[in-house]
Amino acid sequence: MSDVESPHARLQRQIDCQLEIKPKDALITWEQSGWNEQPGTDGDEAPLRYMALVLLEAIEGRSVRLSLDKDKGVTIFGDSTYMLPKAPASWIARGLEIVREIAGIEGSDAQGRISLGVRSDSLDLIIQKEAGLHIINIPGVGTV
Repeated sequence: MSDVESPHARLQRQIDCQLEIKPKDALITWEQSGWNEQPGTDGDEAPLRYMALVLLEAIEGRSVRLSLDKDKGVTIFGDSTYMLPKAPASWIARGLEIVREIAGIEGSDAQGRISLGVRSDSLDLIIQKEAGLHIINIPGVGTV
């Protein structure tokens, strides 16, 4: 009998594994290396890692929201607005699919929530899907 982790548990584990690094620097380094992944990892590992790094960058930067689009990439909104390195579109699309699954989002325009533990805090992220654009609001973290 195999032990299959839920997508939520896998995302949480990726976040936990990335806590001691600077997410933006890790994304830049990963982009510079051609988005290479370790051989033998399953197809969801890279999208989950990418999503974890993006979420951590927004959370640690005390941003209020981020927008994700598989074609346009990731924009962070906080004290300043900036874009993160854009992973391959297929990774972003799969990462967003996993986030929608966790949040119970179905349809082209919908909303859901994800609870994540980061360091000693628990955060509820509000995910809004509007066609291909996904907006993740992080209540109580920062101000714009």
